[in-house]
Amino acid sequence: MYCRLNTVYLICALHLLYTCSLQGTVGARLPQSQNDKEQMLKNVREKIEPLQKHYQTTGTEWFEKSVLLSHLHQLNSKASCTCQSLLLDRMLNISEIVLQDMRGKADNKETKTSLIDVMTEVKMLRHKYSEEQKVWRELQDIHSIEVKNATIQKAALNSFLILYDLAY
Repeated sequence: MYCRLNTVYLICALHLLYTCSLQGTVGARLPQSQNDKEQMLKNVREKIEPLQKHYQTTGTEWFEKSVLLSHLHQLNSKASCTCQSLLLDRMLNISEIVLQDMRGKADNKETKTSLIDVMTEVKMLRHKYSEEQKVWRELQDIHSIEVKNATIQKAALNSFLILYDLAY
């Protein structure tokens, strides 16, 4: 159902990853030559197109049913490549979950195989985001802090000057 959107996400992600790698993020995220990039995009398109046909998602009406497309504008903003990479990792994570669910519901072997091929591409991309995944886990841990707990409040107050100094 979301194959068309996944194509858009993957193509945008590949483009932005390539842009970030050229701007000097840690490690090369994609092949550096234009030919390598074009070949990767061609391979992904070849894997997605049969799925789009199978799920009948080639019509333009599917662009209106965006799941993550509305978030892609953040990737083109003035945010740092680190922020863009974190957003891309999360979007790829969601795409991977969607593809896994679709694979579980697939009604024939050919569709399952195609979904597995696309999932492999997503996993290869996500593997390049290990640092972003660590940051995401840290953000989840921070978000789960019980901010209304009196002991935690006192500890946060006690360490605030250190946080302020680092943030400033």
